[in-house]
Amino acid sequence: MSKTKQRRPAGRRYARVQPKKSWWSELPLLPIVVGVLLLGAAVSLIVVALASSKGSSTAGQTIDGIQCQSNEQLAVHYHAHLSIVIDGNETVLPAGIGIDNTNQCLYWTHTHQTDGVIHIEAPQSSAKRKFTLGNFFDVWQKPLDPTHIGDTTIGKNQKLVMFVDGKPYTGNPRNIVLGAHTLVVLEITPPEVNPPPTFTFPAGE
Repeated sequence: MSKTKQRRPAGRRYARVQPKKSWWSELPLLPIVVGVLLLGAAVSLIVVALASSKGSSTAGQTIDGIQCQSNEQLAVHYHAHLSIVIDGNETVLPAGIGIDNTNQCLYWTHTHQTDGVIHIEAPQSSAKRKFTLGNFFDVWQKPLDPTHIGDTTIGKNQKLVMFVDGKPYTGNPRNIVLGAHTLVVLEITPPEVNPPPTFTFPAGE
């Protein structure tokens, strides 16, 4: 037997033991990496969107049965006035109470300016409802009780004196009914302002 014939079987044996390439080694790496990154970004956007929707679900929520709606409800439309007197000085009632600029809606009880006028603008279904000062403070998200007026706490040597349409009121301030042109004065004494402040509604208001 020649040397050539002896090498052929060895060559065939060597060819059989050559390692085969794995199927995944043939896959294009760059498109896969890009695809994974795009998928991750899409999942992140979905998660953020869901979280945002949950976070805003309570915004503009109904308070004391009073809704926040995108359009003014003028079927029931009248105004009351609130004066808050602290240390002998009348404070400014903020504008925009009950107006949700984020969600572009108005509660049925709100303020437009700093003149102390409370607007009651509600649908016909609320024609028989008596809106109260407590409802207004709840929409304002401020406390109102015999010892608190908004952010002010009544001290031991102080007293809350109330007037409705110029007459003394001794009940719970939350129960004061806001009617057409009702004048409400909440005064922390001393000192006592006598007579209590009044307000004249503009013509047509």
